[in-house]
Amino acid sequence: MAKTANPEDLVLEAMERALADPTPRKLHGTKANPGIFMTSSAAAKAAAQLCLERGLIVPCGQRGTKSKIETLYGLAPAGIMYLLEHDPLRQLLTATHDAVARLVQTSVTCQQTLAAVQQQATQLQDVVQRAASRLELPDIEKMLAAVPTAKGESGTQAATGGSGDATAKLADELQQHVQQHKRQSPLRPLDLPQLFRFARSRQPDLSLGQFHDLVRRLSDAGRIRLSPFTQAMYQLPEPQCAMIVGREIMYYVEGV
Repeated sequence: MAKTANPEDLVLEAMERALADPTPRKLHGTKANPGIFMTSSAAAKAAAQLCLERGLIVPCGQRGTKSKIETLYGLAPAGIMYLLEHDPLRQLLTATHDAVARLVQTSVTCQQTLAAVQQQATQLQDVVQRAASRLELPDIEKMLAAVPTAKGESGTQAATGGSGDATAKLADELQQHVQQHKRQSPLRPLDLPQLFRFARSRQPDLSLGQFHDLVRRLSDAGRIRLSPFTQAMYQLPEPQCAMIVGREIMYYVEGV
């Protein structure tokens, strides 16, 4: 490995040499007389100090004469761990392991998110289906057919129905009720089902046909005003009470 003045790089070089040849040696040496470090430069001394402080090398005995005794050092277990931690292959494997772990976590998160989205979609689909079932179009032809039938009933039942005085009285009561509703709720017109229930409260035996005939006479006389139902036909609450006048379906009554 190329020499460098970086102490950390010198530490790694020294640990690699010590692992390749575990023979105890002095701290600083030369190519002819190798040591843990190959020089005694300032950078090598700094690297040696780091090794001693971190416990990467430990004293393994002494050699020399009485006049010159040298302490010998060898690679410590901490030095081997240092090499493993700084090994490029180990670092690559560690990074790969971490990347795989992140991918697994991302996959789990995506699966959880997908499950939550599927649950929400199922709930929304159920809500939409319930709403759609409420908005199913009714049989419009049947609804319209019921109105002319009521109209046909009115002619027969009016001819055989109660006395003229009772009919006139009921007509006056209906007109008064419509006028009173207009005064109390000027922005909300009275609908025919409401007026029919009021009429039945006065004459319980009154048929729908008789009611339609009476309302038609009041309208023709200008005593009340009929208004059409302007929304979609399938939204008509009580279609049997509606009246066909010309080409319009009348559903509301207003005072004049």
